[in-house]
Amino acid sequence: MAQREGEEPQNEEPRSDSGMNLNPPVPNSPGSQQGGGEEGSETSSYPPTPSPRPQSPRYGYGQGGQYSYPSYSQQGSQNSCYEEGGSPIPPSSFTPSPQPGDHKDKSGASVVNKGWFIAIITAVITAIIVLLVGWGLIRGGVITIPEQSSVSSLQSSSGAEGTVKVTGQEAPDWKAVNKKVASSVVAITVQLSNGIAKGSGIIYNKSGDIVTNDHVIEDAQSIEVTLNNGNMYSAKVLGTDPTTDLAVIQLQNAPSDLQPVTFANSDDLAVGERVMSIGNPLGYENTATTGIVSALNRPVEVSDATESNIVTNAIQISAAINPGNSGGPTFDAAGDVIGINSSIATLSSSSSSSGDSQSGSIGIGFAIPSNLVQQIANEILKDGHATHVEIGITVSTGTATAGNVTRAGAKVVSVQPNTPGSRAGLKAGDVIIGYNGQSVGSMYSLLGYVRTATLGQVVKLTVIRDGKVISLSCTMNKVEQITTNSASQQQKGNQDYGLLDPFGLF
Repeated sequence: MAQREGEEPQNEEPRSDSGMNLNPPVPNSPGSQQGGGEEGSETSSYPPTPSPRPQSPRYGYGQGGQYSYPSYSQQGSQNSCYEEGGSPIPPSSFTPSPQPGDHKDKSGASVVNKGWFIAIITAVITAIIVLLVGWGLIRGGVITIPEQSSVSSLQSSSGAEGTVKVTGQEAPDWKAVNKKVASSVVAITVQLSNGIAKGSGIIYNKSGDIVTNDHVIEDAQSIEVTLNNGNMYSAKVLGTDPTTDLAVIQLQNAPSDLQPVTFANSDDLAVGERVMSIGNPLGYENTATTGIVSALNRPVEVSDATESNIVTNAIQISAAINPGNSGGPTFDAAGDVIGINSSIATLSSSSSSSGDSQSGSIGIGFAIPSNLVQQIANEILKDGHATHVEIGITVSTGTATAGNVTRAGAKVVSVQPNTPGSRAGLKAGDVIIGYNGQSVGSMYSLLGYVRTATLGQVVKLTVIRDGKVISLSCTMNKVEQITTNSASQQQKGNQDYGLLDPFGLF
């Protein structure tokens, strides 16, 4: 019998050139087939005596000579080489008896071969399961695979094409814009325990919801809103978000003819785009000033009343804004809101929306981007509060070199376990220089971007590690646990760029 792969060699019986077994099993005695062998009759012996063979060598059989037949036991008729009556069975119908180690099931299939088949199928199924689980973990942000990237892949801060297309040297018609949007801007007066504060706001919807800065209505005992036509209404606070310095208040007994603002896509802004701000600076209602977008994604770090840091990647504008413009809008040439004014740069040590120690505009003002304004306002109106995410790292401003290029960015000081940062693969010593393709130049810049992230959003971080630029995918699926008090917007003259805890880890 031929040896199968994986089986022990079997002792084979000699075969003739025809392939038949030379030692056939013993058939029923011929004598019994012919009446039981009468006394005196010639009885044939079995096996017959072989005839002498030539003494020449045969290939594969060794030296020739007399062949001897090994002893064997009688098998059933199905394995016999002879049918009843002594007729030989054709070689093709002969089935050799099973040998030790040759295991087959009832169907005749080899158990060894079936075992190999089952093992292969099991391995394939296991590999598929592992691949699917790995793909699910990567897709879900549980694990991430770093990708090669480059510094050149980061976009400059010059912005996009602009929210309004301008042909030739045509100047915006600011008179027409003001006429269109003025009725959507309100003046806000807040009664405090020690005096009054003034600010501005926008009509967000026809229900009488007003969006303004959180620091404008902080600690308010009462709030009074004056519309463009001079009508005055009391208002109540619906919700605030100190993290972004935004708040929503609601007019009491609001009129039915309110005109809400419309919003531009702040992601489409371009540096140099012309803008107009309208507000209540120093109590002078309905004041309009014009300028341009001076810069985009400008990290602005201010402190609230509890000295907590508030960071916004703001739109920098040259239009003159002063205390009292806080909470008011800046429009593009089409009359759509591009941002909510929140702070100004000053030459004094501090500034706020009220007080005597403030200086006026020096042509550097900052507005919260319109996309973030809508995001936060909608969350407040829906849930009564805004939801923020945390990445789970502490950072400082640092530099790193990749090739011949040195960049400033947010240097990772530590990474907390089981956070978006750890699952993304961030390590202490990494310097984050990009966020979704936008340049990150400091820890404040990174925090400003994180403040705009929504729960479950997947962002791309560009990182310099060990002299190489890599890209990490980070899923922002952890809700920020820290809650802060209402903000009192305050510009700090002393800029401390040391270690900050912007992600609520301490």
